[in-house]
Amino acid sequence: MFPRSYESCSGVSHGGRSSWLAVACVATYADLVGTEAAECFADAERIAGVLGKMRLASMASITSSEAEAVADDPELLNRLRQALDRLRVDLRGAANAPRQRATSPAVAIDGGEVIGLRRQLGAILELMSQRSLVLSDRESALRRVTETTSRVLEVSRVSVWLLDAKDERLHCADLFEASTRAHSSGMELHARDYPPYFTALLSERTIAAHDAEVDFRTSCFAVGYLRPLDIKSMLDVPIWAAGRNAGVLCHEQVRTPRRWGADEIDFAYIMASIVGIALERFG
Repeated sequence: MFPRSYESCSGVSHGGRSSWLAVACVATYADLVGTEAAECFADAERIAGVLGKMRLASMASITSSEAEAVADDPELLNRLRQALDRLRVDLRGAANAPRQRATSPAVAIDGGEVIGLRRQLGAILELMSQRSLVLSDRESALRRVTETTSRVLEVSRVSVWLLDAKDERLHCADLFEASTRAHSSGMELHARDYPPYFTALLSERTIAAHDAEVDFRTSCFAVGYLRPLDIKSMLDVPIWAAGRNAGVLCHEQVRTPRRWGADEIDFAYIMASIVGIALERFG
């Protein structure tokens, strides 16, 4: 079973584009009593339930468990309050927006997004319905997450990298390559060799490098990693476990560049949360 804080979510909102997030019971919202950041998440929950908390986390680029793990500071609180204001405005706009005709071009455009969201929702439900198998051991959990994420987001390579206690080394615990359907592990990256990336990893919430060779956070990988493997785009989201950044869930697209969408980033965060649960359970 999931820890209590992950099981407390319930209900599905069907009124909006991101309603699938409401079923994501891996939302990391755990007893944020007594902090101003916690009040922001509580307000978001009062406004829109679990969906509100998830959307606030996405807009503010910080999950509620991350907020719990760090002290309140003016920059964090300002970011959360601005995101909360945007959430209120977005919800008011959605409530007042006129319904569009089925033949509207906008509906046709949204159709592709709906298909993607349904695929993501189906994957989340499948993982949760089989959580006793998914979380049977750490290796199985990581393999299921990397395979599922690769299939659902149609990403060439998905991997789990774990940080050492000093935040100086990343160890690849599992890499799944869609082209061969093969898993591998054991590679290591050191902060001394890739300082821009490690700085970003420890200071930013999301590394969405649409052009990985140009992005200042990932360009340090160009010569020895990106070019030999023909990796064009990277999306890295943190894995939080036991109150610390324990590593990163990495998505790598080969051959053609890719611009990562907000819903894809949200889904990646949910998959990273499942990895975090497995790490807390098995170490």
